[in-house]
Amino acid sequence: MNRQTALVVALIALGALIVWLSSRGTLTSDDYIQLIASGLVLAVIMGSAVLNWQGSLSDAARYTLVWVGLFFALILGYSYRAEVTHAWQRVAGELNPSMPVQRSGSEVVLRRAGDGHFFADVALNGTTIRMLADTGATTIALSEADAARAGIDVATLQYIFVVETANGQAPAAEVTIREVRLGSIVRTNLRAMVGKNLGSPLLGMNFFNTLSKFSIESNELVLRD
Repeated sequence: MNRQTALVVALIALGALIVWLSSRGTLTSDDYIQLIASGLVLAVIMGSAVLNWQGSLSDAARYTLVWVGLFFALILGYSYRAEVTHAWQRVAGELNPSMPVQRSGSEVVLRRAGDGHFFADVALNGTTIRMLADTGATTIALSEADAARAGIDVATLQYIFVVETANGQAPAAEVTIREVRLGSIVRTNLRAMVGKNLGSPLLGMNFFNTLSKFSIESNELVLRD
C-alpha cells in the first residue's frame, strides 16, 4: 500500500467516524459545524503526516494505532468525567477527611476523622482554615491567629463577651465574616466570635442553621444547601 492509498483509507475512516457521530441524533447545528471543522483540520494534519512520513508503512500503522487509542481514551475519559471526578473525590476524602466532597449540585459530604470528629476545610474570606464541625457551638468561633489569617484586624477588637471553651471561660469579641465557603455552599456576612486562648476553630450552628439539611449518616456528615 503506497502513501496515497493509505491517505485515502485514513480519510475514508475519518469520514465514516464523522457520519457515525452525526447519525446518533444528539448533535445540535453548532455541534455539526464544529465537528465538520474539526474533521477538516484533522484531515489536513493527517494528509501532511502521511505524505511527509519518512519511515515504513508498518511504523506509520503502529503509531497511528497508538494515537487512535489515545484519542478514544480521551473521549472515554471525557464521557465519564463525572464518574471519574466522583471517584477521585471519594479517594481524596478518605485520605483527607476534612476535604468537602461534592456529592451532587447541592450536597456536600465530610468524612469522619480518626478521632471520631468531623473537620472541614472552610474558606473564610478566601483563606482556607480547618475547622471542627461543632453543632454544640452557637456560632462560628475563631482564635486570634485564625481571625487574622481571615483578614480580620484583631488589634481593633473589643473583647466584651465571655465564651465557654474546652479550657473554661475566655473573653471574646464579635465579628462578621464576609464570606464562608464550604465546597459549593457559600454564606455571606455570618456572625463569629474571636476568643482569646481558643483552641481549634469551630464551625457552629449559625452556619448549619442556614442549610436545608444536615445529618450524620454512618461515617459521613451530609450538608445540603
